[in-house]
Amino acid sequence: MIQQDYFLRVLEEFFAAIALFLEKKKENKDDDLKDLYRQYVGDYALLRNMSVEELIAYAQDEWKAAERVQRLEMVAELLYVEASYKVNPLRAMLLEKAYNLFAYVDAHHNVYSMDRKAKMTKIREALGR
Repeated sequence: MIQQDYFLRVLEEFFAAIALFLEKKKENKDDDLKDLYRQYVGDYALLRNMSVEELIAYAQDEWKAAERVQRLEMVAELLYVEASYKVNPLRAMLLEKAYNLFAYVDAHHNVYSMDRKAKMTKIREALGR
């Protein structure tokens, strides 16, 4: 129970950090984004460059079952945020990966999220689907 409460606080802190990150007007956001990866999910270069299948396998190996889906959602959020300030073709690749992770989370999470559904719709529209 204590671990679950702690992880819920980590999730709240993560989404607050994402909101703060999005408010920044800095030119080079990459260092701050790498720091968010490091603090909440792991190595930026490793996780960002994995395929969705590799991320899911990594999650199975590295994260506790109780946290796995939420951490994958955190990675999806980070990919989505990074895509917001990148240009194509990198933007499209990041959005595609974020969408697939959001879809996986949507299928495996026991909590319905209108925010997640809205992001998935925005991504589909941005990708022309």
